[in-house]
Amino acid sequence: MPKIYSTKDLLLEKMKHYCSYQERCHKEVLDKMFSLKIDPEWRDEILLDLMREDFINEERYARSMVRGKFKINSWGKVKIRQNLKIHGITEKLITMALEEIDESEYFDKIEVLLKKKYALLANESEPSRSHKAIQHLMQKGYEHHLITQVLGDLNLKDTGLNE
Repeated sequence: MPKIYSTKDLLLEKMKHYCSYQERCHKEVLDKMFSLKIDPEWRDEILLDLMREDFINEERYARSMVRGKFKINSWGKVKIRQNLKIHGITEKLITMALEEIDESEYFDKIEVLLKKKYALLANESEPSRSHKAIQHLMQKGYEHHLITQVLGDLNLKDTGLNE
């Protein structure tokens, strides 16, 4: 005889499905349960079941988010940190997750983005070009002192990008 599911069981299955196709944090899962108007008593039980069965793992979520936002979206550490805070991730986990980013890769990414932006700003004057390139990278979440350090090291006038 087939198993008859209660509404709670069905909601748990729905939340498992929600968590299984993409990493989720507690906040996202709770928001989803609020949107589904799940009974407050069941929310805690469902959340606990999801954590027990490893459908939700804050550390795994934070590490995944850092890797994805850095490698795919080319975000810097400042923007990634802000995004993780918005999702309710603790500072300790954020710091641990940001260690996923290799420092040399980070500097390489800054260099690539600077060169790309410089090439797009070919018609601008030199001070304007540098300023706009720095602003662009800061909006992507890179630290000002690192951007200026890489910009100084690049000496873009010698690379043919500043003609």
